[in-house]
Amino acid sequence: MIIDVHYHFMRLPADEATARTMLSHLLDDAARTGYSKPIDQVLPAYRDLMDDTECDKLVRRMAADGIDITVVCVVDNTAMGLADERVLRINELCANAVAKHPGKLIALAGIDPRRPNAPALLRKCLTEYKMGGLKWHPDNGYYPNSKEAYAVLEVLNEFGLPLLTHCSPLPGSKAKFAHPIHLDDIAADFPRLEIIAAHMGHLWWHDWAALAQFKPNISGDMAMWQLIAVARPAIFRRYLREIIDNIGPHQILWATDGPVFEPLVSARQFIGIMKSLTQKSADGIVFTPAEVDAILGGNAARVFKLNR
Repeated sequence: MIIDVHYHFMRLPADEATARTMLSHLLDDAARTGYSKPIDQVLPAYRDLMDDTECDKLVRRMAADGIDITVVCVVDNTAMGLADERVLRINELCANAVAKHPGKLIALAGIDPRRPNAPALLRKCLTEYKMGGLKWHPDNGYYPNSKEAYAVLEVLNEFGLPLLTHCSPLPGSKAKFAHPIHLDDIAADFPRLEIIAAHMGHLWWHDWAALAQFKPNISGDMAMWQLIAVARPAIFRRYLREIIDNIGPHQILWATDGPVFEPLVSARQFIGIMKSLTQKSADGIVFTPAEVDAILGGNAARVFKLNR
């Protein structure tokens, strides 16, 4: 089984100027890893990927790539000035798209905990829209272990559903809010809550792994790691081997951060890279089939309780 635990719901097609601006920031970020492509080469594909309000294109790609389940998430940021009603509508659109493809997709609600009615909004998403968890982007300016965040987590914990929270620096973000250390409080105070640190902290992966070693309810996803895997394969293998050697393979979840990286490194290519890890490389680093299988889907099945 292959499960992508981190994919963004795209609800509107972007005009060329908007798409070009967004893509230029993405390419700048990718270039820092040593991998990029000319903007005009990937812009048409990028615009097409953003126009997928029913997730039909996503599901077709999943079938072609051999992906069994994708976790589709909504992101909410109060700084954008959207009213509660608008945010609920976006969550509902995502939930409706997911419902069109039973057994293929899982929807994560996007509710910024700084909203005064955030706990009630999340409850509505989970009860009425049947969404399967919560997605946060604390780098927008809030701590995931704040008083307001805990009020929302109480609701999530009541339903026994996972939290996927951004966990790494990004260009233009407030990185201090997204440091892995803030997840330590959550893991201790909500021991039954499954917490997914997006990107495994990226270059903060040592800090994430230090927590995960003693907090079995803190997992990390591999979103954005496909860029390192392509640009610096030796470093990718070395980092991943070191993580597994320290905490084991069972808290690592495969993810793409799609669809934004699809024109750069496709999900199919990333899957191929993961499967090839079982073959001995020139550096002598090798992974077992059991480790790769767990990362590609087995661990996510546990976190999202799919085995039930």
